[in-house]
Amino acid sequence: MTRQQLKDLAALTRSRARREHGRFLVEGLRSVEAAVQASAPLEAVLVTAEAADDPRLGRLVAQTDAEVHTIAARDLERIGDARTSQGVLAVARSVVRDDLDSLEAPLLLLDGVQDPGNVGALVRTAAWFGIRTVVGDTATADFESPKAVRASMGGIWDVALARVPSLVPVLGRLAEAGVTAWGADLGGTSVGEWGPGASAALVMGSEAHGLSPEVSDWLRRQPPVGSRFVFIPGVEGGQPRGVESLNVAVAGAVLMSRWLG
Repeated sequence: MTRQQLKDLAALTRSRARREHGRFLVEGLRSVEAAVQASAPLEAVLVTAEAADDPRLGRLVAQTDAEVHTIAARDLERIGDARTSQGVLAVARSVVRDDLDSLEAPLLLLDGVQDPGNVGALVRTAAWFGIRTVVGDTATADFESPKAVRASMGGIWDVALARVPSLVPVLGRLAEAGVTAWGADLGGTSVGEWGPGASAALVMGSEAHGLSPEVSDWLRRQPPVGSRFVFIPGVEGGQPRGVESLNVAVAGAVLMSRWLG
């Protein structure tokens, strides 16, 4: 590959370049394996000469229809975002949509979830429990950032992904289609008493602030008024002194297990 091609690939660690080129990086042997097994839209697979001797990688290369390039280890490290390279990286065409022609329940909606590791973990969990679509607003971390892709562990290929300016219009469309939306919030129904059914959507808010005021207000106005929230109770007798809340990815996993497990 030319120096310019390598430079262009390295730019894909930045969200602006990913949007402009409609491409993103898939790093690590397990992630690339998952992409190949899922017939993901891969354009190229880059491997180092050292890694090329790995039989597992050899089998992977034999299965893909993408172009395969052998490059220097130092070049692969410059392109990727991972702290420790596994000697393989793939370039995929974008799978995140900005249109929502169909909204098939069950759905997971992300309202300002900013950490890409949490976003990827939520996508992975959603795929595990059979959620069809994951929608994030523009305040949510990019589904196709290197860290989110790694954290999704292949889940990015198993669900439909969409990114929208605001979740409120999506919630309105869901209501018209008869899909009930619930928001994760400390003031809601205890998860042990919660049974939304498959034709539902769950909204997870940001790590620091929870649900946005716009989404919270919309949910609060839906019938039965004020009851569209669910929470996970902690230890009996109050919250631990040092722990303010659950991690959003952990909370999402608990709720999705109760909902669809």
